[in-house]
Amino acid sequence: MQRLDVRCQVNLPVNIILDNISGRGMVEKKAKFSELSLSGAYLDYPHPHPGNKIIGLKYELPKYGEFEIMGEIVRKDQSGIATKFYNVNRDAKLKLWDYIRENIDEKTTCPYCSVENTRKLRTCNSCGWNLNFHSPHYFLEHEKESFLNRLGTRCSSFTLEDICKVLNFIDVEILKVGKCLDINEEFVGSSRPMLEVFSMIRNVATTDLPVVIIGENGTGREMTASAIHERSLRKDKPFVPINCAAIPGELLESELFGYEKGAFSADRNNGRTGKIEYANGGTLFLNEIEALTPDIQPRFLKFFDNKIIEKIGAKTGTKADVRLIVSASSDPRSAASKGYFGSDLISMLNTFTINLPPVSERGDDKIILARYFLNKFSKEMGVSKTFSRDAIDAIKNYDWPGNVREVIAKVRKSVVVSTDQYINPQELDLHLPHFGADGYIATLRDARDTIEKQKLIEALVTCNNNITKVAKALGISRPSVYSLKKKFGI
Repeated sequence: MQRLDVRCQVNLPVNIILDNISGRGMVEKKAKFSELSLSGAYLDYPHPHPGNKIIGLKYELPKYGEFEIMGEIVRKDQSGIATKFYNVNRDAKLKLWDYIRENIDEKTTCPYCSVENTRKLRTCNSCGWNLNFHSPHYFLEHEKESFLNRLGTRCSSFTLEDICKVLNFIDVEILKVGKCLDINEEFVGSSRPMLEVFSMIRNVATTDLPVVIIGENGTGREMTASAIHERSLRKDKPFVPINCAAIPGELLESELFGYEKGAFSADRNNGRTGKIEYANGGTLFLNEIEALTPDIQPRFLKFFDNKIIEKIGAKTGTKADVRLIVSASSDPRSAASKGYFGSDLISMLNTFTINLPPVSERGDDKIILARYFLNKFSKEMGVSKTFSRDAIDAIKNYDWPGNVREVIAKVRKSVVVSTDQYINPQELDLHLPHFGADGYIATLRDARDTIEKQKLIEALVTCNNNITKVAKALGISRPSVYSLKKKFGI
């Protein structure tokens, strides 16, 4: 049977420390290691088998000193006991390896699989393990390879959901991928598209390059910008977000640059500091930059050329050092082709682009996201909830047009309305088309209702619940929007 660690024959005295059968303290029994590896050993033990499951092992390695570790008894037979080692620290393990290496019989068989190795190959033809024991890098390489083999063995019985949990734990808790203070919510996941996003955030954060973040509404554009800022050298300075689409064009210029006293009518005679000046030393995030009107663009470009803010009505400028991050729902170059952006602005922005995938393209991250928010909201509300099997299937099969924002809304609502421990698809408001045995949708009405509801949610999220904009986007009247909202309980 193939082993995961080199095992060698030794004759090494060891004391076994175990509970006294009389219940009075601990006793030591003499034994010998006859086979030894990095992860365990076989002990020749002449005494009756100990009743303990966990025992102490005290031994002295020639040239390396005395060691004491814990062991778990995994097998007993007439000759002795087999144990698995615990709590072996790094220093003790390195010294143990040096001792094992000195006692490996490299002449006859592979110490992993016991197959003949008379040609003294450096890699076993049978099990594939590296046999170059005297390489200075052997121990580190073996530890990594052994870990991956052990992990593979344990994961063989995992469900896909279990594997996603492990990957997410490794990414977030060990590698700290996507972990930036309190902004983890938008960065829960282990799909390849999201791992690429995490990598790009790490790569660009420590630079001062302008960044363009492209993604649908609800994919976490502002959180991505905040993640970049929190990992940058400017993290102790302001992060100033501004939604260009939420401010009328005629006011956006004063919002960005500010104005001097008397620049406008009497109701504005106190002057105002602009967002760019507030961001001095830090990061300015312009969300939905496609709303930046053509008359503002030249002034905006001028600032980023000379780093001088010129308030409306001011005779002199103010120096400011600001890093720029912008976001858009589509590539700004496509907007440039329609005449919305000047070529100079596109040149300035065309440095580093991060594309945020919609939730529909994040694979099993749908489940990870939903579970994350379920645990979060359940904890906040002091309840214990879990998804039913049908709910898991519904989450997987739903397209989530509102992206992470919709996941948050639906999961929060389900925690509130659910009266049972298990949350079902109806409480998540995920009514997917029902397919019969012949593969066809049960009724056209079901299909139409499903599509109408999905498109309505998508429009509401995209238009920030502005009914007039939703009606225009869907090509229906405002009363029809209210009617659909009532029909679907939105």
